Amino acid sequence: MSREDNRPSAPEDTPERETLREGLRHGILDALALELDRTSARTVGRLAAAGALGIVGALGSVALFSGGLLANGQHGWYVAVCAAAWAGFLVACSSVALLRIQAQRIPVTQACVLALVGLGLAALLALLCPDPHPLTWWNATWVGRLAVSLGGPGAGAFCPGACAALLIGAGARVVLAVCRVSFRGAALPAIFLALMLWPAVLLQTAVAPAAVVASGSAGLFAGCYAGVALGRWPARRLLGRDS
Repeated sequence: MSREDNRPSAPEDTPERETLREGLRHGILDALALELDRTSARTVGRLAAAGALGIVGALGSVALFSGGLLANGQHGWYVAVCAAAWAGFLVACSSVALLRIQAQRIPVTQACVLALVGLGLAALLALLCPDPHPLTWWNATWVGRLAVSLGGPGAGAFCPGACAALLIGAGARVVLAVCRVSFRGAALPAIFLALMLWPAVLLQTAVAPAAVVASGSAGLFAGCYAGVALGRWPARRLLGRDS
């Protein structure tokens, strides 16, 4: 007798087995469909929240940093462009942060969160400023008058932008460290933070010459990078490891 004759024959598919197999297949498909519906609903909800945050944040930021432009009805197109840029960047950063989009070796989510936190800190500084036009207030102080006398209006715009951005960048990185959020490198988060704050500089220098706008923008970008980089050391102490 051959070995093939000694092998047990495969059990034939019975109606009960077929019914069980079909029930399992339908159960798995129903579970996947339900999870897909839940995930889609969460995604839509987070995108809607990001859109609402972008619109509200842009309107509030324009009202806070525009000084007397809105009250006087001047430079309406300028305010509209800044509001549109703010809304677009706020929606993009909020979407990435809420959806937790990750990119390999690139801290995109952390950069977006840092930019959002930085805008909040900038709004807090603007509220604490005794003048609705911080650049005018700065130039009225003895430090601002000294900067203008030594370097002209360009230096008067560069210094407040760099100092404020330095504090905001370092503060935002420390806030992220308190929330146990870490990242390596300062370039990308600093760029995101500077882009988030740039419309504020443009609104503050709306009636200034182009050289003053350029100086204020340069101070902003330099201060953001320096602040995010220098904020690494207190962040490392809070996290207890390399940040």
